[in-house]
Amino acid sequence: MLRNASHKSTRHVHVLDLIAPSAFAHRPASTLSRPVMITQPSAANDRKKFPARPASSQANDPAVLCQNIKDQISLLRNRGPAIPDPDVLFFNQQVVELRQALSARDIHRAWKHWFQLQERGLLGLFGPQLRGYSESLAKLCPQSSEAWNPADRKVIEEIALHSATAGAVDALVACMATYLRSGDSKAALDLYARLLQVSEGKDLSTQSLTPASEEDAEVDELVMDDSHPRSSAHPKVLLAAITAHALENSFPAALRAYLQSPIRFPQHLMKEFLLTLHDKSLNVKVEDYVRRLHVARYVSEPRFLTARISAFATSRDSQGLEKLYRSLIDGISGSEPYIAASPADVTVEQPVALEEINWAAFLTAFLRCNRRDLAEALWNDMVRFRVRPTVITWTALLDGYDAMGEVEDAEKAWNTMLAVGVEPTAMSYRAIISTMFDARKSDEAVKYFALFQARLTNGMTPTSEHSLTLYNTVIHGLLKNRREGDAHALLQRLREKGPKPDIISFNTLLHYHGCRGDFRTISLVLEWIREDGLVGDVYTFSTVLSALLKIGRTDATDAVLNLMRKQSIEPNVAVFTAIINHQMEGGTEPGLRAAMELLQKMEQNAEAQPNEVTYTGILASLHRHDWPDLTLARQCKQYVLERMKKRNIQPNRATYHILIKACLENPAPEGMEDALRYYRDMAKRKISIGPDTWYVLLRGLIAREAWAVADELVDDLTRERTLYGALESF
Repeated sequence: MLRNASHKSTRHVHVLDLIAPSAFAHRPASTLSRPVMITQPSAANDRKKFPARPASSQANDPAVLCQNIKDQISLLRNRGPAIPDPDVLFFNQQVVELRQALSARDIHRAWKHWFQLQERGLLGLFGPQLRGYSESLAKLCPQSSEAWNPADRKVIEEIALHSATAGAVDALVACMATYLRSGDSKAALDLYARLLQVSEGKDLSTQSLTPASEEDAEVDELVMDDSHPRSSAHPKVLLAAITAHALENSFPAALRAYLQSPIRFPQHLMKEFLLTLHDKSLNVKVEDYVRRLHVARYVSEPRFLTARISAFATSRDSQGLEKLYRSLIDGISGSEPYIAASPADVTVEQPVALEEINWAAFLTAFLRCNRRDLAEALWNDMVRFRVRPTVITWTALLDGYDAMGEVEDAEKAWNTMLAVGVEPTAMSYRAIISTMFDARKSDEAVKYFALFQARLTNGMTPTSEHSLTLYNTVIHGLLKNRREGDAHALLQRLREKGPKPDIISFNTLLHYHGCRGDFRTISLVLEWIREDGLVGDVYTFSTVLSALLKIGRTDATDAVLNLMRKQSIEPNVAVFTAIINHQMEGGTEPGLRAAMELLQKMEQNAEAQPNEVTYTGILASLHRHDWPDLTLARQCKQYVLERMKKRNIQPNRATYHILIKACLENPAPEGMEDALRYYRDMAKRKISIGPDTWYVLLRGLIAREAWAVADELVDDLTRERTLYGALESF
């Protein structure tokens, strides 16, 4: 790897009771006279309140009602004069006629009423009813455009486009699908372009129409929609456009369209849409396009991609990590490249580029997963693509060797980095120092620390954040190597000369002395925290709690809560939950008892009632660990489940995933039994069992080498659905 190192390379406002006057008698008088408080944003974005409409003998007068409502509409929309009476009545009459025409599948009559509304500028008054119109029009689109009457097509397209600008896209998608089935990609893309043109500044990425009740759907026809301007297409419409580009064999055009919108396609949406096209070869091509588009989206958001890489490394999922990396390399050097190896290589055909932080993240992740082969392949790829590693990549390499405990390799990398003229940063020093401390080579670590301090005197100016991170690493390393005197001396120097230690610095000392039951020193550290004007965090208080439990304090939880209050911290749900989770992580009986005591205190505190997150975290920890006292653990599980039931807290899909994963991480036989019980419970409660559920189950079973059970689940899966996505790798 190192031998090539020197290579350069709307608000939505429902308006009540606005229908034809003849219909007023069908609504209860109490509804008509109910006071309404309307608010309107002022120029300064304040909300100005208008007086409630008074109930009076005139309240049932249709003319009065219409005028009141129109005045309120005018105030809301800030568009000057109220809507004239004739327009109000005309709109509602035409809406009724339009609905009847669509129900009768009479396109020409529907167009007559639509056109009349358009002529009088009243189309903007439509609201949720557009959904129903769009759905009705979608059913009128033929299978093939050859069988489409040109006049009918024009009517459907016009109404479909207007409906789509308000989020009701069924008709537009059906129109585009008709063209796609006929191989007319140009017509489909023309429709897409027209939509973008007429909807410029609007957000079409989700259904933006306000849902109406059954009564509203029948009576309240006038609904205002003043959506804030945005710009993106609805997923279904964008998918249809991507399919049209696939018909034209133009992936670059599909990529440009996709990157202009912030949305992703859910797998089920893609499957459902492609089934309507009845073209297997096109389906395969579109699925390939979408897969590559998703990869491009990752690359276009470097921080998101880095987080994804780190998640794979944290879970030690080298298979998923490799698959992601291979997809990126294919995007750089495959038969149809669409990813640039670096920002300097961006072209029209390769509009997205891998940032160096992404190369570096992969490098560290591969080494953390003990995949030296992949790390070496990555380094060679960087050389092949003329991506010259800077200090960012070298630091990532050092971090990777630190994670592996490879001291000699770290030293070689350090020396090579210096030899090729790369100046180390504070984070580079942090990585090599951490490696030495972790290998119990504290003298070597201190030497590197001295080099860093010498660099500081010679003009090196790292950020205070990076410097403090390095100092905290040194404090931790000194304590780990039982050099607590040096650690305390360094902390005092930082307190006096800077950079000022943060709460992490003090927490490091608290943890060290807490593990030894040295509460006298803990008290001293807490006093330093107070003197420096810092406030403890969740880790601080949980560490103190663990230390109190270690020395046998029966009032440990009360003592910690009092300490928090002294620092003006009133424990809320989030704080309680975090401390409970931290206590549960250790898998010790004292920690479990303390966590359950805190839970009971939460239940008695009206201001910090436990929620689903609290109970799920406790249950997950109870399942994850193989507790020495199984009876106590089972009692705690039963207590939590009973409390959830009493509080009507039902596990949802995400909760089940957390619990199943935790169960399968428990090596004891009951871990698998509990996981399967939760799986059956999901089925019994008719909770959707999707690809992510199967992934959690199968990944956990394979990690346990429970092949027979995994095979049974695969049989269940294949009976229910087709494998796709991450499941295909199983």
